[in-house]
Amino acid sequence: MPTVRSIRDIGPTKNDAARSFGLHMAAMRRSRKMTLDQLAGLTGLNKGYLSRVERGEKTPSIATALKLSQAFAVSVSALFGEAVDESVIHIVRSNARPAPDNSPTETYFEPLSQAAGGIEAFLLFAGRDFGPDGRVDHGGTEIIFVVSGKIEIQFSDRSVLLGTGDFLQFPGHLAHQVRAPDGSGSALIAITREK
Repeated sequence: MPTVRSIRDIGPTKNDAARSFGLHMAAMRRSRKMTLDQLAGLTGLNKGYLSRVERGEKTPSIATALKLSQAFAVSVSALFGEAVDESVIHIVRSNARPAPDNSPTETYFEPLSQAAGGIEAFLLFAGRDFGPDGRVDHGGTEIIFVVSGKIEIQFSDRSVLLGTGDFLQFPGHLAHQVRAPDGSGSALIAITREK
């Protein structure tokens, strides 16, 4: 007589399902700016257990999935990735932003990202001159993708000139400043935050 196995007995499938559930759970928690302690308080579940579920080390029971879905105010299917939780998608429509100044005298930024997620994203409209603050530095990593025109990034010992479509990545602790030498450069800037 053949042995009947449940889905919990199948190694790779179980691991993949647990990992997927954990990733969705962590994304929902972070998008709500919720700590594991706060989630444990809302669900009555142990913080260490919740951490292991997020890392894909534990497969949650139906009761756990129901408690988590209530805490996040989403369907259980959203926790399994079968439905998209609206709170994890953030859209900024171009027509909702103010019209950019075609020739800014000073550099200005438009924030694009939500606070959650560990990434800050901005649309940069660079002025002709480097700003009065001089070179700045910060934690994490910075990426710059030039949307239009030319963007110059000045470091302590060199300058890098980027054109439309060029990409630059560097550690944020390197002091730097940005300008558009022709006065019409714009770029997408993203900064990853250190945990």
